[in-house]
Amino acid sequence: MLKWTFAAALGLALLGSAAEAQDSYAPSGGAFAGPQVGGQIGAAVGGAGDVSTKGVVGGVYGGYALQNGPIVGGVEADTQAAGVSGTGHGGTMTQNWLTSLRARGGYAFGNVLAYGTVGPAWGTSNFSRNGYNTDKSLQGYVVGVGGEVAISRSISARAELRHYDFGAATYYMPSGAQKLSNGNNELLVGAGMHF
Repeated sequence: MLKWTFAAALGLALLGSAAEAQDSYAPSGGAFAGPQVGGQIGAAVGGAGDVSTKGVVGGVYGGYALQNGPIVGGVEADTQAAGVSGTGHGGTMTQNWLTSLRARGGYAFGNVLAYGTVGPAWGTSNFSRNGYNTDKSLQGYVVGVGGEVAISRSISARAELRHYDFGAATYYMPSGAQKLSNGNNELLVGAGMHF
């Protein structure tokens, strides 16, 4: 219930910012075009594998976009430190870092951009059971949808929901190999600067 309350409050805040910005800001040449860098923070809101994970994530992103009228498209990369963990199969799974390289495209309604994003993703994970730990690098993909508000020509705010899927990974333990599917869902908010 808390995550839905948070999402609703965030949506109302973004809509309020959009309305205020629409009155004071008339973009010329595309509100979302050019290079962008920013920071983001969020929460894992449900597991997407054998272990239901939850926790906090935060990091930085950067990218470049082209805008032709209302159509926006580009590429974006990000890296996040993740304090995400969950229990299952007699042990504890943690995810420590998440990185992605994504295509991002959408439609701008004035200074409000609705977009989708997809691309390859990488991560690091650890599985511990009965005092033994094993690390595993992860490779998979991420898909997401989001909204971004251009508050000014150089500053924007965003909210995004992502799904990471890393498939199955095998963790070798003294008691034998443990195969687990990995993934998570994240609700992220962030702010960035356009140049």
